[in-house]
Amino acid sequence: MGEQQLTDGDIQRALKWARLHLTELGFFKTQDALRWAAAYGLVRSVWRNGPIENAHASRPTSRRKALHDGTMFARNTWLTRQAFDILGSDDQFRLYELEDLVLDRNLVWPGCEGTLTDFGWGFLGDIKKHAKQRIDTLAHFEQELSPDDFLVFASALGLGVRDDHYGMPRWPACVEAAVCRLRGEDEEFWHAEGDWMTRIGPAPAAVTADLEETRERLLESPWELGAENLGWFAWNPILRPHRTPA
Repeated sequence: MGEQQLTDGDIQRALKWARLHLTELGFFKTQDALRWAAAYGLVRSVWRNGPIENAHASRPTSRRKALHDGTMFARNTWLTRQAFDILGSDDQFRLYELEDLVLDRNLVWPGCEGTLTDFGWGFLGDIKKHAKQRIDTLAHFEQELSPDDFLVFASALGLGVRDDHYGMPRWPACVEAAVCRLRGEDEEFWHAEGDWMTRIGPAPAAVTADLEETRERLLESPWELGAENLGWFAWNPILRPHRTPA
């Protein structure tokens, strides 16, 4: 049997649910927050939740470089920024610009020392097929929906995950919390996570040398810190925002 086609009613119900959820998460409180959410959703759909996960989970080979967490951190945040900028364009083929960026095999990934070919060798065909299928589907919905509804639709692709990733509403709070802790402050955090942070090890010298610069790069362009330094931050509780008093 073929795939069941969504009706207009299905789409409108999905959009209504997405708007309610986005409102609860604060995506309509600040300028451009919805576009950031849409950018995040696009990257998750076209790139992050695809065959690149197989490369990420696989051991390196004589041809494929290790795709470690820091490299993915740099890649994902850079692509999210590109998607955000593309969504601000009036070009009717703008989504295909994102496809070109995702599938460019020669571009050295910002903050990394390699290309899609280097990190995705052995999975390149699957990555290309996945990205093209997702972009074609998204382009169809972009034609069918109003500009605002399309942003909500794209945002829904990233819902169900935390709202404290790069570009999301709580990311600034995450960055401020991390810098505060890197200064040796936040005694509650160090008391609760001290053992875990000892196992993670000290922050790289490049991170602690200038904490204001680190703060600015984490906030605006994490990939500029470089994949090796971002590897220390990946899955690190230091990036959890401060607890909100009950």
